[in-house]
Amino acid sequence: MTSQRKRTWLTTSNIYVYLLTKAGLALFLLLAAQIFFYLANTRIFHVADFSEWLGIVWGNIIFGIATIGCLLLPYFVANLLPFKFRWNKHYHRLTEIFLYYIPVLFIIISDICDASYYQYTYRRLTGEIFQYLGISGNMGSLWPHFLVDYWHSTLFGFLLIFLTLRFGSRIQLRGRNKYRNHSINDIVGLIVGVAVVIFLLRGGFGKNIDWHDTTKYCQAKNSALVTNSGYNIVRTFNGGTLEEVSFMHPDRARQLFNPKFAPSESISQALTEAHVGWGPHAGQWFQSDSTATSQLTYSNIVIIVLESFSQEYMGCYNNGIMPSFTPFLDSLAQHSIVYQGRANGKKSIEGIPAIFASLPTLMPFPITMSDYADDSLRALPGILRDNGFHTAFFHGSYNGVMSFDKLCARMGFSDYYGQNEYMADRHSKSSDYDGVWGIFDEHFLQFMARRLNTFPQPFFAGVFTLSSHHPYTMQPERKGQFPEGPHPLCQVVSYSDNALRLFFDAARKTDWYKNTTFIITADHSGQGLSREYNDYNGWYRIPMIIYRPMYEEVLSKEYGPEYSCHKVYPRLMQQTDIMPTLLDYLGIDANTVCFGTSAFRNPDYGWQISYGNSYYQLETPDGIAVLCQDKEEGNGNIKLLKAIVQQYNHRLINNQIH
Repeated sequence: MTSQRKRTWLTTSNIYVYLLTKAGLALFLLLAAQIFFYLANTRIFHVADFSEWLGIVWGNIIFGIATIGCLLLPYFVANLLPFKFRWNKHYHRLTEIFLYYIPVLFIIISDICDASYYQYTYRRLTGEIFQYLGISGNMGSLWPHFLVDYWHSTLFGFLLIFLTLRFGSRIQLRGRNKYRNHSINDIVGLIVGVAVVIFLLRGGFGKNIDWHDTTKYCQAKNSALVTNSGYNIVRTFNGGTLEEVSFMHPDRARQLFNPKFAPSESISQALTEAHVGWGPHAGQWFQSDSTATSQLTYSNIVIIVLESFSQEYMGCYNNGIMPSFTPFLDSLAQHSIVYQGRANGKKSIEGIPAIFASLPTLMPFPITMSDYADDSLRALPGILRDNGFHTAFFHGSYNGVMSFDKLCARMGFSDYYGQNEYMADRHSKSSDYDGVWGIFDEHFLQFMARRLNTFPQPFFAGVFTLSSHHPYTMQPERKGQFPEGPHPLCQVVSYSDNALRLFFDAARKTDWYKNTTFIITADHSGQGLSREYNDYNGWYRIPMIIYRPMYEEVLSKEYGPEYSCHKVYPRLMQQTDIMPTLLDYLGIDANTVCFGTSAFRNPDYGWQISYGNSYYQLETPDGIAVLCQDKEEGNGNIKLLKAIVQQYNHRLINNQIH
């Protein structure tokens, strides 16, 4: 080992002191990154008292120790082997670079990146990130935007990288006396070193910690302050695997909630008067042709999924908490059926299966990236296709983004229209591409309206917009036309709202419009900007608007306001409720699995389930219930939550979601 002439803080020939010092440095840098993570997200976390703060600090130390032990395990092993080659300067240099600095920089960079990313997902990074980066879009064009828009994270990240290299170089290991016999010392050091490494991996002397243990140190909603991204990524690298849980007898679980959706006698016998416009079987009617025979006709269905739309940005929902950025949707809501919408997740890749297949993501990995991605699926598009509907999905990003095209085919969509199909349209221009994600909403929604004109009726179409997503772009001629808000997202929300207005203007001129039912919702909520939307019951609030032109623009004009179907329901309606509700609305008998409930079968007791940082959450009219292993929080329906989780795990593990 060569000695260094430059100034050092520690120079020692004791390799065990050296390793402990380097581990201590890594822990110090990790804790610094954790402090920055909190400072960047202070509006999201609300710590109750000093006692909880102490728990968070202690939890950070415990999880920090475990992180260092886990990621630096190869480094410790390479330096604890009782062989002379560990003192070779070339061997030492390679272990320092590849087994120390790269893992430590990984810990730091993942935490710093999460400081900005967390405000979108409200979850710490997990092992899915490596798969997600490969299917989430043109990341090469996004990185420059991230580095500039989140400059504070960029600067602090570079600062920590500098400190890692600077501090690390000040700790030096010099060669030991080669004329002495070190055999006993090496053997004893190996034994003690192994004990120390085990101590690090376990996070201390107590029970071996698990990444679910974060809620032992604080409230579940603050658990992200305890763990760190590096630890989460490593421990959930195979996070797409579930385990059977048994909170109660299976019969009792089914009594509390039965995910098997089957024809209901009460629904099948329900009689819906024509002027009601919203109820069981209201989506079907009999038409008489020239031969005086009646033919069953279904309403067309269009589900519009808006990117990152939160109730907070909408005047029809936010009760004046902040200005509205959705004037069109606010006006449309005055003529619609409106529910208290709830998302089942915080990512687009989780929202699409929840909306179209009634399948939430109750695990660290999205369903499409888990071990159950190939489970048999009987989703809404496939059921409607089997009942004579023409089915199609529209998304303006490149074909293959987030594997939506494959997922849509599995769910039963016959056609998929993405960026490729748009650019092949005679009306398209290269300037319609936003340079990052795909086609601007205004142009793509007009393309969708033109394509719907060519579909045979009845049809079922889904569209997922994209402009209201970072980096928040719109075509140049629209800039400056929409109000600015406290966050750049607000202006683009107004842009997408206007694009939706233009879509409805075009749709009104078609012959299919009046026979169509529109469901307007979101993939997940956007960033919470006020206190009310930065807590359990605010993180998932999205629009849930159902609009029936036949009743609002045809019958009510001709026969009076009594033919209006405008109604505001206080009932919670989560994304997974859409599929069973539409099946009842259309009067289609289907045997399938839905992890939601029909608004018609359960009109007074809606609920919403989601998965957070290692915990499950259920919102009901009773309150919020939180479950993390054996820990329970809140005043909600914890028995219902356990019943849903138990059946969810069992059905996915045993391929019983069809």
